[in-house]
Amino acid sequence: MARTRREIYSLGETWNDTVLWYAKAIKELGPRPVTRKASWRYLAAMHDFDRDQWIDLGYLAAGEALPPQAEQDAYWKQCQHGSWYFLPWHRAYLSSFEDIVGAAVKALGGPDDWALPYWNYSSQSNPSALNVPPAFLARTMPDGSANPLFVTARFGRTLNRDSVQLDTQLSDGDFVGIDDGPDAGVGGPRTIFMDHGDTEGLIEAQPHDIVHGQLGGRGGLMSYTTLAALDPIFWLHHANIDRLWEVWLKRDPANKNPAEADWLNGPTRKRRFAIFGPDEKDRASNPQDVLSTEKMGYIYDDTSDPLKGITRRRRRLEDFLAHRQTFTIAEEGRPQAMPAGGKFELMGSNDKKIALGPETATARVKLAPRPLESLTGSFSSTALRADTPGEPDRVFLRLENISGKDGSGIFDVFVRGPDGEHMPVGSISLFGLERASARGGSHAGTGLTKTLEITKAVDALHLNKADLDELEVSIVPRSDVRKEDQIKVGQITLYRQSGG
Repeated sequence: MARTRREIYSLGETWNDTVLWYAKAIKELGPRPVTRKASWRYLAAMHDFDRDQWIDLGYLAAGEALPPQAEQDAYWKQCQHGSWYFLPWHRAYLSSFEDIVGAAVKALGGPDDWALPYWNYSSQSNPSALNVPPAFLARTMPDGSANPLFVTARFGRTLNRDSVQLDTQLSDGDFVGIDDGPDAGVGGPRTIFMDHGDTEGLIEAQPHDIVHGQLGGRGGLMSYTTLAALDPIFWLHHANIDRLWEVWLKRDPANKNPAEADWLNGPTRKRRFAIFGPDEKDRASNPQDVLSTEKMGYIYDDTSDPLKGITRRRRRLEDFLAHRQTFTIAEEGRPQAMPAGGKFELMGSNDKKIALGPETATARVKLAPRPLESLTGSFSSTALRADTPGEPDRVFLRLENISGKDGSGIFDVFVRGPDGEHMPVGSISLFGLERASARGGSHAGTGLTKTLEITKAVDALHLNKADLDELEVSIVPRSDVRKEDQIKVGQITLYRQSGG
């Protein structure tokens, strides 16, 4: 029978059996040599690894033996980010970890059906949902010994509600977006093996990235791909991300995983996935092998739909009607919307790089008149009617080729309308920036690309050619960002995309 992963706050007292056995197992796995596959540090290095960082933070001794380079090349630094393999690879990785921890629990005298808990920080019914679970803040366990769930390099204690909203992520119906387009879908863009791709799927961008940044803070383990899996809370965070994949699939029968062989069979060029079980022997871990959590040996206690069935089209209509009194456009003779089928068009861009630091950065995106006319014409109650095929155009703001030396930063993004109103359009985390900026990395230092759908703001601002010819974008640091981080945005672009 499949074991059940349960929400950590639903388990009751701080030191319930599930959490206590987790801590005891970590205490068992932690001292094992990093050369042993079934060890805490080897498992963490499978996500990503940086020798100097590990030594600086005391997770590796100078001169300590590492696995042979050929073994490292096969098993370490596998994390899939900015890739359509993000969700399936992390599921296989998480399952391997859970099985190894479960074997340690059983060997220590614990239950043989131990399951990793998850942390549902997006819960609307739990008043403590945004707070780090108490067991991860306690310095000692009930017996007075040091608590392995507590790490000093974790500087976040509470998450922001707007950083874990799921409306956009779960209401999107596409796992994969448009190739080379602004919409990367729920699961991410088509890629080969991509340890740090430049464009992310919706669930990866938020809540995944922003939770990483908020929990880690500057210098914290969770803020860096090379350190994140050393923090025991990493695994509860990823259990929730994995659960959201199940929620998305079950909330709408039309939501489907890719059926393409390139996804199902995993990457065949550059590298393949290398995942193993408690016996340290490799096991099948391509996407086709992880489609059913029950067949993998676990289920979740709750995969209900937090959006209560609301679709993206329904949400668009509600947003439109909320601003209808200020957003008046002709219903007859409106410009022809872009043909359906995933077409996209550049609406405008800024003309220079901008630096991000401790102060607000502002850029002006010049708008092309013809795309703007067609865009405003597609935003109408007629276009949103249930009997109208497809849906109105969508608008995306892209911050492209972001590079820098520190990826712990989180920024809030605003656009300014013709009446001077600043509208929030989302937040970005630069999780993985260092890797994406490395010239010898997987994509030659091109950096990260962050995409925000700003359709709701465009609805509210009623943009049209008569009102303005540029869009002002403000990027406001939320966290500790410094000039020496040398963060730069290569270009800011605005796209319109057919709703399909």
